[in-house]
Amino acid sequence: MAQVAMSTLPVEDEESSESRMVVTFLMSALESMCKELAKSKAEVACIAVYETDVFVVGSERGCAFVNARKDLQRDFARYCRCSAFLRPAHPKRLVGPA
Repeated sequence: MAQVAMSTLPVEDEESSESRMVVTFLMSALESMCKELAKSKAEVACIAVYETDVFVVGSERGCAFVNARKDLQRDFARYCRCSAFLRPAHPKRLVGPA
């Protein structure tokens, strides 16, 4: 199963809990894909951030690398949280010539 660094913060509501379950399910599917890639001698690492949780999946070596690099996980989580505030709420639509 995906390795998760869980936060000690309380879960806000039922919707958040349902979303967390969906993310966990998708990370499990991604982990299965990573295991198949590892059978082909590919090394894979994937970091996902959802709210305050950091998920790490990949090949054995990929996970070992990411888990040894807590700074990388922290920086990625910080980047994801900061980027969310920088994105425009409503992206501009590109309209072609009429």
